[in-house]
Amino acid sequence: MAPLNKQTKIFLTAVVFIALALSVFLFMKYPIRWQFDFFGFIIFTVIAESLVIFTPNRGGVTLGFGLILPVGIIFGPSSAIICAAIGNLLAVYKMNGEYKHLLSIEAFKTIANTSNYVISAGLSSYFYTLINRGIGIQSVYNSMLLMLLSAMVFIVTNIFITGNFIIKLTDHDAKEVWKENFSGLIPNVLGVSAISIIIALAYLNFGIESIIVLFFPYLLIRYSFQLVFDMREAYLNTIKALSSALEEKDPYTKGHSERVEKYSALLAKELGLNIDMQQLQYAAIFHDIGKIGIYDTILNKPGKLTEEEFEMIKQHPVKGMNILGNVGFLKKATEIIGAHHEYLDGSGYPKGLKSFEIPIEAKIITVVDIYDAVTTDRPYRKALSEEEAIDILRKEAGTRLDPLLVDAFIKLHREGRLIK
Repeated sequence: MAPLNKQTKIFLTAVVFIALALSVFLFMKYPIRWQFDFFGFIIFTVIAESLVIFTPNRGGVTLGFGLILPVGIIFGPSSAIICAAIGNLLAVYKMNGEYKHLLSIEAFKTIANTSNYVISAGLSSYFYTLINRGIGIQSVYNSMLLMLLSAMVFIVTNIFITGNFIIKLTDHDAKEVWKENFSGLIPNVLGVSAISIIIALAYLNFGIESIIVLFFPYLLIRYSFQLVFDMREAYLNTIKALSSALEEKDPYTKGHSERVEKYSALLAKELGLNIDMQQLQYAAIFHDIGKIGIYDTILNKPGKLTEEEFEMIKQHPVKGMNILGNVGFLKKATEIIGAHHEYLDGSGYPKGLKSFEIPIEAKIITVVDIYDAVTTDRPYRKALSEEEAIDILRKEAGTRLDPLLVDAFIKLHREGRLIK
């Protein structure tokens, strides 16, 4: 694990300081109510925090906040902080075949997550107590609205701290961090917020026994939550398997997709483009997937292709669109794949698009694809040198290729950042 950079250390220190200051303030203002039922909520929270839902980008989501929120409403802000801290510290979960717990997780992550939970739980429950003029429920309908607002405070605070921590740790763009980590979670998180309101109302009317009964449907929500991510990952793995099968058909292109993905992401970041990086990377990985439908004898032909054979090769962008067309979350990537052989002057295929008709993501992949293709061995020729490949890009800039992209790519090459 690389050491934390300076800005991450400053941010982490600030978060810890706020968590401690808020805790001291709320502990003095609202004494902890050590009741038997409170311990029951803590146990349920530890269980919920241990059932981590892993996202495709190897992030993790837990639903413990759906139990922490009712604790703040029923027992007060100090109890919510205690419940959040213990729930996070005692959680045990399995990741990459290994059990993770307090003693096996990097200390800075435990400190960051616990502080984040303490701040989110403290602020949301304090907000509820202020606008409700005390803990508990004054009137059902009014309090339901206040509980929902309190849940919003928790969610916004938690996402703000987590997002900023990721940005400072990885130096990724804020929009990219939002799309990759949070955008798909909001509807589910709002659903859990609604369940937390039901849990609070059920406890106040029927006692801790009702929470035991409600906890099982709560786990079902977590299960359905996980299924959504599992299904997306299964789709990706299936398509990656197809891509691997293509490399087996055409061994000369082995590693080509991974390099195009890596260089395309580098080029887009170099230019600071406001695009969907995830879709660009999907398109880069799967840009040649349509070749799975081309005969091996053509893909691996040692000599020059006939006109008819080349016409078949030119079908691979359309075949790629046909393969991925029904995968909802790859809609934009599919559009990019269909245009990755279109050129500025209209001489490309399959549609002969020109200039602004071509998505910028497709223009990026085109530049990178040409560079990587000519610098690797093919059945009909030996690989060109990197300098010869750069010369080809320079000659095509302004006619077939976007000159700004070519200049930025050459800069990456000159700085030695295109590492295979």
